[in-house]
Amino acid sequence: MATNDHPPSRLSAFELFADLPAEEIAALESALEERRLPKGKDIFREGEKARYVYFLLDGRISIWYRRGDEEEQVKVLEPGEMFGEEAILGTEPRIASAFLEEDSRVLRISHPVLLERLRGLPLTAGVLRTAARGRRLVRGRAFAWLTPDETVYLATRKTNFLLVPTLALPVLLGLFSLGGMAVIRQQGWPNAAYLVAGAGLLAALAYGAWSTMDWGNDFYLVTNRRVVALRRVPLIYDDRQESPLDMIQSVASASTMNQRTFGYGDVVVRTYTRPITFQSIPDPKTAARLIESIRKRRQVREEQDDRAEIGRLLASRLNQKESAEASLEGIEIPEAAENQPAPSTAPAASLGGMQTRVEQGGVVTYRKHRFFLIRNMFLPTLLVLTAIPLGVLVSSGILPLDRLLGISLVIGVLASGLGWNAYEYLDWANDLYQVTPEQILALHRKPLGDEERRTAGLENILSLEYDRPSLLARLFNFGTVKASVGQVDFTFDEVGDPVHVQEDIFRRMEFKKRRAADSQRRQRREEIADWIETYHNLTRTDSGGAESKELE
Repeated sequence: MATNDHPPSRLSAFELFADLPAEEIAALESALEERRLPKGKDIFREGEKARYVYFLLDGRISIWYRRGDEEEQVKVLEPGEMFGEEAILGTEPRIASAFLEEDSRVLRISHPVLLERLRGLPLTAGVLRTAARGRRLVRGRAFAWLTPDETVYLATRKTNFLLVPTLALPVLLGLFSLGGMAVIRQQGWPNAAYLVAGAGLLAALAYGAWSTMDWGNDFYLVTNRRVVALRRVPLIYDDRQESPLDMIQSVASASTMNQRTFGYGDVVVRTYTRPITFQSIPDPKTAARLIESIRKRRQVREEQDDRAEIGRLLASRLNQKESAEASLEGIEIPEAAENQPAPSTAPAASLGGMQTRVEQGGVVTYRKHRFFLIRNMFLPTLLVLTAIPLGVLVSSGILPLDRLLGISLVIGVLASGLGWNAYEYLDWANDLYQVTPEQILALHRKPLGDEERRTAGLENILSLEYDRPSLLARLFNFGTVKASVGQVDFTFDEVGDPVHVQEDIFRRMEFKKRRAADSQRRQRREEIADWIETYHNLTRTDSGGAESKELE
């Protein structure tokens, strides 16, 4: 009987191809050649002409960038990853080197063959070109918050088409200023008129540069761990919103008729809290399909791991000898020890003096940025300094005050300033934020006043974001980190280096969620294995009884 089913494809295990039609994947794979490459050699070197795109089947390959006279390893690829993607877009020079850390097996395809094959594979072509453009976009950019084991599958930003209306006003202003200079010269007007026209031209250039930076500062990334939206307004605002992949509920693309005409639109990633929107990006349908396929592939991989582990666990149980229980006779089983000490928790880190971050025993403790301490101590310090000229005036007799009263006034002003300063320091120092392996904590305590303590388990955090809302925040590198816990925002207010704080929370949050998920899956595997083992024992008992009846 004829069937239209395609045999399992090696490319279908790759994240990029997880949601593509089997016909397209099979058509692409038929043009690939398999190569076995020995350990210790370069596959290609930085600066060489890009000739092939590679797909790693087995082994490990490291990627290196040249930094001046030295090379720096930036990533180690694992099976299921694509590399050498420069050859998708053209034969431009390689921007990195690839080195074989161990014997590896790859699939490769040359640039001309790939172009020819992709002409009949529209979905595959869109996915490959989107991924290649994204990786080229992030190369050489400082995304320090990306972890070494994190792979960027999609990186994009606003479409180039938006640069046209963005630059329209500064271009018109610049042309008007140049035209004004020509008129000034023709009419013989005073030199002061040139200053006005020159100021207009400088303003046009500055506005154009700022508008270009504003367009290019927004980035949207999808990795094997999270979805991230970076939004920056030059010198004014900085924000990063992110969500783990397992918190995504749905992915959709949206565009108006005008946007579709020019090939761009929005991608809306809905999470358990607020949505993450990729605004005005090129080819939104392909981007949405890629995000959805990465999310689905992660779920499928977890299910495959579960089935494989259940099979290993069941085989191990069924292969045990029936005499296992008998072999335990005569062996003393030690009683459970009583009064065992509970596992010690990580000690709370202490912040001394002006420190704003310290890590100790797995606990990271933060204070507000020093900027706020200095700001709040400005007036009391001014009051302390006021005591100096006041003392001079009293001692010189310029102020018509009794000497004892004058000295009392100076001491009172000095004591008030010092006391106020002490209060502001304690108020600043008493506000603490902590990230532990289990939870986040915010402690607000007024000197001689109320205390508020809030905690939230890391497993309850649904999404993270930070913002630096002003020019001062950008200059002094402080901001607010928000963790969405249910419908409530848990905030670390006015902390220094909010990017680092957000990453501290994300790493511990993901580790705990992964550990909890692994524990739940392990428990579920044990239960399923118990059921199957019980069923196996029952059927074996029934078959044994039937055989004994036949023998009778």
